[in-house]
Amino acid sequence: MSAAHDLQAAIVAALKADTELVALLGDADRVLDRVPPGRDFPFIAIGRTSIRDWSTDDRTGGEHLVTLRCWSRATSRAEVLAVAERMTAALEGLTGVRGDTRIVSLEPVSSDHGYEPADRAWRATLRFRSLTEPA
Repeated sequence: MSAAHDLQAAIVAALKADTELVALLGDADRVLDRVPPGRDFPFIAIGRTSIRDWSTDDRTGGEHLVTLRCWSRATSRAEVLAVAERMTAALEGLTGVRGDTRIVSLEPVSSDHGYEPADRAWRATLRFRSLTEPA
């Protein structure tokens, strides 16, 4: 498996294991890597990711920028902000080995929130930076 796949699996597992986040979403199946048509709100979708070399003289590694989006059709941004806050808390300090990859760090980089008129939904976009190396 690739480091990107292992990292995504670790992120999904951490989000689904957070009971407060699952309670906000309604069930753990609302953490998705793609959004099927007719999906119930609120939900979290893994968005764009990018990977750059983070190797040292004696070790290979990768720097991953991961985008997570949460969506809500509530009447205000309160629900999407609560989900975004809980997502960040659920991923705080995520490290360890997943598959063939050691997750060295995962840190929040940025977030933005707003109403998307075309989707008639509130959206929060969170970006995280992770460093990985072979296990």
